[in-house]
Amino acid sequence: MRSANVVSMGSKSRAAKKYAVRAVVFQEGEWLCAQCLEYDFVVQAKTLQQLSRALQLFIVGHITVRLRHKQRPFHDLPRAPEKYWAMFRRSRLKLPAPMFKLGVLKSNGVVVAPPQVRVAAPSAAA
Repeated sequence: MRSANVVSMGSKSRAAKKYAVRAVVFQEGEWLCAQCLEYDFVVQAKTLQQLSRALQLFIVGHITVRLRHKQRPFHDLPRAPEKYWAMFRRSRLKLPAPMFKLGVLKSNGVVVAPPQVRVAAPSAAA
């Protein structure tokens, strides 16, 4: 059974590679931050809509550049520190999956499902 938060590479590789994409959202000053868990990267924005867009752009951009240079997406990105995994596990507030427009990736045999995103408690990022 396929998870709803999977990035998968298809037709150009023998076996499809699958990538879980989970993120925890927290506030730092005036900024909202989305820290990805499986791959240690973070995006920031002033609004939730901008944050969703920034997360989408990072994922699409990363995969596109890596494929263009014949590299595996996310290959050298380590997992996020345990602090963010704990924030994600404690959170009970799930955000609706952002809308992705991924035509450029589909033409390269890549399917990206919306990430699973949860909001951390206000004091969790401290």
